[in-house]
This record gives sequence, C-alpha cells and structure tokens, in this order.
Amino acid sequence: MTLKALLMGSAAAMFAVSSANAADAVVAEPEAVEYVKVCDTYGAGFFFIPGTETCLKLSGSARIQYHYARRVNNTSTGALSYRARVNFDARNETDYGTLRSFIRIEGNGNDRGFGNSVVNIHTATISLGGLTMGFGDTFFTQNTEYGYPGNMLDGLYDYDQTIFAHYTYAANGFSGTVGIQGESNNGTDTAFDYYAGASYAGSFGRIAGTVIYDTSAGASAYSILGSLRMIEGFRLDAWYQGHNGATQYVDNGTYQWGIGAHYSITSNFGVGVGYSNAQASAGQYTIGFNWQPVSGMNVQVDYRNRRFVDSAYRIRISRSF
Repeated sequence: MTLKALLMGSAAAMFAVSSANAADAVVAEPEAVEYVKVCDTYGAGFFFIPGTETCLKLSGSARIQYHYARRVNNTSTGALSYRARVNFDARNETDYGTLRSFIRIEGNGNDRGFGNSVVNIHTATISLGGLTMGFGDTFFTQNTEYGYPGNMLDGLYDYDQTIFAHYTYAANGFSGTVGIQGESNNGTDTAFDYYAGASYAGSFGRIAGTVIYDTSAGASAYSILGSLRMIEGFRLDAWYQGHNGATQYVDNGTYQWGIGAHYSITSNFGVGVGYSNAQASAGQYTIGFNWQPVSGMNVQVDYRNRRFVDSAYRIRISRSF
C-alpha cells in the first residue's frame, strides 16, 4: 500500500467517525425568552411585571437648589440643598376595581456634608377601587394646599404627612372624599381627625374645598382653592384658609389668603407673580419664572420679599423621568 493510499484511507475513516458522532449529538433548544410587555391600560410608562398581570411604572426626580436670603438686620444666609425621589406605582384590575400600591422613597440633604442626608419613605399607600389607606401627604395638603400662589415653587414650602384612610368617588371631573387620619408631622395631635373635601375640574380650570375637624382642639379648619384658565396660556389662582378655633392645620392660627397669576409665554417658558399673607403673617410678594430647556428638565427662579422679615432668591434645577 502506498503512502498516498494510506493517508486517504485514514482521512475517510476519521470523516465517517465524525459524521456518526454528529448524528448522535443532542442539540439543546434555547429557553424561550419572556420579554417585558408594554401595559397601556394606565397610561405611558407602565409595563407588565414578567409572569404576572400587574403593571408597574418606575419614575422619579432629582433636583438641586440654591437659596440666598437677606434679612432686615442686614445679615445674609445662603444654602445649597438637594432632593431625590424614586416612585413605584403598581396596578392591576380586580372584581372590586383597580388594586394599586404606590411607594415613594425620598432623600434630602444640604451642603453641610454627607451626614446631613436623610432618606425616608415619603409615601406608602394601598388603594382598591375608591378606598385608599396608608402613609403620605394629608388630604388637606393634597386637595387645597399645594401650589398656593404667592409662594411659588413649593406652595407653603412644607407638607403634612400622616397615616390615613379615605374613600373617594370620582366621575365626570367631580371628586368627593371622606376620611380619617392620625397625627400629622406638623402638630401635636394624638387623636384621630376627620375630613371631607370635593373638587371639580373642567376646561375652565379647577375649584376645590376641604374641611377637617381637629378632635383634640375641638375645632375645624377649612381651605378653598380656585384655579381659572382665563385665556390660552394664562392662569389665575386664589386661595383662602380659615378656622373656627385654633387647630394645627392653619399656620400661625390666623386667616390666610393668596392670589397669583401665571402666563406661559411659550410652550417651555412661563412667568408668575403672586401675593400671600401666609409666611409668618408678614405678607409677601413673589415673582419668578420657569424654563424647560429640554424635555424632563426644568429651571425655576423666584424672588420673594416678606415685609419686615427678609428678601430671598431661589434657583432650582430639576430633572424628572
């Protein structure tokens, strides 16, 4: 046998063995990939949690703010602060309506160092149909306090939080709520307080009212808020807050009111002015603007002057998603 014939025979034998092994090999089928599916039932941003019928939306915001104030005694202060929020909104349908849980984690800090940062649970609520219970901003705050004209940016600059339970009926722009809550973080009340409120929103704007009974004080507080869209891009706001006895829900225990206006010059730039007697009952006016250079980012600047107290500038940059 020649060398050439020997080599060709060896190659043929190796090819036959390889072909037999290949025929016997088991090819593993890849596992099916379960892709995240969009849930359009509750609006933009929701997706199905894989393997469930629950829709989840993740959102949040980050902001940084500089505050400079000069008091009537010619002393001045300046401070940097920041805030971060992450929201988890989970919903699914049941025989009793929409089951929803909402969780907001919030962290706040300032320029005094890492040790001054505080992270907490800002909101933790469960809703089923019209019933909502849990921890978060009081209904008195949600319905008729935020966005008070004359204070810009954050309304009255603070919020009350507590454990609560309430039922809301909503239809055709109308909303009515009755509920009960515990102590808020702005007072010393340790008993349950009762509240009711209503609002109506339409093409004209929104009007809302809230009344709450402070059981420890044996008195009630109430608040009325109106927001009217006068012409395209122009909004006029007014509010009034009172009581029939000292309660923890009206700052300084006095009657308070404010009025303001906001005009959107373009789709991403607007200016606002307002007057209020809410801050230390000193009376203050505020003027400012908000600018959205790109989608999701907002720049806000305002100047505030409180009679006999101080004047201040604030610059805030925030990004939401």
